[in-house]
Amino acid sequence: MSLKIFNAFTLKCLMTIFMVLDHVAYFIPDSPYWFHWLGRIVAPIFVFLLTEGYIHTRDSKAYMKRLFIGAAIMFVGNSIIWLVFRRDTIISNNIFLSLALGVALLRNLEMENRSKLTIFFIILVSALAEGSLIVTAMVLIFYYFKEDKVKLSLSYILLSSLFLLEGLSYDYLFAENPQWMMVFALPFILMYNGKRGPKIKYFFYIFYPVHIWILYIIGYLMER
Repeated sequence: MSLKIFNAFTLKCLMTIFMVLDHVAYFIPDSPYWFHWLGRIVAPIFVFLLTEGYIHTRDSKAYMKRLFIGAAIMFVGNSIIWLVFRRDTIISNNIFLSLALGVALLRNLEMENRSKLTIFFIILVSALAEGSLIVTAMVLIFYYFKEDKVKLSLSYILLSSLFLLEGLSYDYLFAENPQWMMVFALPFILMYNGKRGPKIKYFFYIFYPVHIWILYIIGYLMER
């Protein structure tokens, strides 16, 4: 029996649930901290699906453009929500920008006359975006090792292990910085069957910012 049981649709649905729980823990006071543990696997899965989308899209430029537009809209929305409902917790979330920069990097790396300066600039901006260079590293690992799951797995485990260099205490691993738990995204990636499943092209573009804004406002009201 094949263990490749997840298509892109089922992965997105499952990760959306984990993402919401992670953001509940971030924006809603007194939420269970372990919700953050579940959230550590979300970004890697969406980055993986980004590279899959890049591989199969017929128009990578349009793909990149949609993500940059989503990033711009979310930046404006984040700013407005924060100005209206001011609280200590700011809305720094904007994975659209990180994903758009990932596509921009792959597009430039594949150009025959690629500009090293442009590539350097993309990487520099990526370092300032959500997920920083960890997202950049994941994009490169998932794209260039897509045909070699052993290299992909080992590289991804090594990347996840970097977070262990800062400390191995219980408090650090499970409370201060549980980012190493992103390693648990690997089984889901290996169980991906390469199929798209039902098409929900724009659902995430809408759901991602809206659910963050709603949770932020709920948190604001609970603190009043």
